[in-house]
Amino acid sequence: MITVRDLHKSYGGQELFRGISLEIAKGEVLACIGPSGSGKSTFLRCINGLELFQKGEVTVAGIGLHSVNRPSPSGDDLEAMRRVRLKAGMVFQQFNLFPHMTVLENIIEAPKQVLKMPQDKAAEQAVSLLRRINLEQKVNSYPDQLSGGEQQRVAIARALAMRPEAMLFDEPTSALDPEMVGEVLSVIKDLVNEGMTTVIATHEMDFARDVADRIVVFDKGEIVETGTPDQIFSNPKTERTKTFLSRVLKR
Repeated sequence: MITVRDLHKSYGGQELFRGISLEIAKGEVLACIGPSGSGKSTFLRCINGLELFQKGEVTVAGIGLHSVNRPSPSGDDLEAMRRVRLKAGMVFQQFNLFPHMTVLENIIEAPKQVLKMPQDKAAEQAVSLLRRINLEQKVNSYPDQLSGGEQQRVAIARALAMRPEAMLFDEPTSALDPEMVGEVLSVIKDLVNEGMTTVIATHEMDFARDVADRIVVFDKGEIVETGTPDQIFSNPKTERTKTFLSRVLKR
């Protein structure tokens, strides 16, 4: 479903990724863990075409994103990014809902504008998605009338309304109060159980252990270790993984 080959990414001459390669199978659940600033979020943004990279290639559902070494991407680059974003939905740390739109309007806007879906069909789909995440009663509410957990669940529904083939989650619970984390993770777990190809950057170690088929450990822009949850959490091979886990698992 997703292939990353020899990915290099720099910021202002400072190199972050120095040749990352990874393959993610259809239906696989991949959890990216590691210290803050290790490159997890940037990795997801490169997959989704939100970050340009200087060398390598990313392929999502057969659509290729190539390195861009000019000041701005070409028309072909932009078209590839647009097509990739139709295949891979993304949910961010911040909810990014339109504050002047109701929950329903937030969910139907992209299907109407991008997929050219009729309004009645988009609304029907939106209500179905809201029912799925137990927020049907909030259809006419505005974002500031929702809790953080509810806003994030609406953001997930909005991404699903585009009918993606894969979902990318960039630390989706990091902006939430602790009591709201579980409701968002429950929605993600339901998606995983339905077979959605999922890549999630997270600090929720118990969740990563529970849902992931494979764990990838990032540190300083490198993939330092990859393996099954049991391998990573019970028998990490590298000192960098051991050090990271010893810090987060003591909290």
